[in-house]
Amino acid sequence: MQPTWLLALSWAALAAGFVSFAIVVADTYLRGHRQPVRVMEIVWLVTVLYIGPAAVRLYWNWGRPEASARRRRNAERRPRRGVMVTYVSRCGAHCALGFVVAEVALYALKDDSAQGTLWFDYAGDYLAAVAIAVLFRYVGEPGRSVAQIWHAITTVIKVELVTITAFELALFAWLTLAHHVVFPEPSLRPDSPVFWFAGQIGLIAGFIAAWPAASWQLDRRAGRAA
Repeated sequence: MQPTWLLALSWAALAAGFVSFAIVVADTYLRGHRQPVRVMEIVWLVTVLYIGPAAVRLYWNWGRPEASARRRRNAERRPRRGVMVTYVSRCGAHCALGFVVAEVALYALKDDSAQGTLWFDYAGDYLAAVAIAVLFRYVGEPGRSVAQIWHAITTVIKVELVTITAFELALFAWLTLAHHVVFPEPSLRPDSPVFWFAGQIGLIAGFIAAWPAASWQLDRRAGRAA
């Protein structure tokens, strides 16, 4: 049994994420600030869910759609910081969704989430994150064809894979530390709020660690376009 203070802290962190989620849902769907690219609505909702109130501020500054004609005309002159926040948030959403989907699925399929199987969980998390990135690219393009699936795969490999990998490595490093050192007993399992609290911390670490990789990828793309 986890100590009471840790359970309380875990529930508080998760609650902060859900409140932040509700704020962005209300702003997006009740106040009508819809994203021009619909998958970005999912990206921002996922981002505030694991980062919490700090991500609401990021959403407020950079995530709102270009609602006015003037702002749409100025989209090309968007500050680099805004581009970076949006880009890292998108890659982070892939990783966060991959983490949730894979961990829940693997937990349901096996009897025990023992520490010895962490590598198997990490493989599932990573593959799920890449698959979700491909799915987001695919549904974000008009039409549905086999050729577009291949285009989505190649786009993710060229544009997002390095950033996703950096994010995942930081997440896995923290989860390993959490399982073996920070919260060794009882073992962290998806049926405990402490597991998801540890996941929040790991995802935030991934967001920070992915920033340099994202900067490098954006500079590389800009160099190719020049």
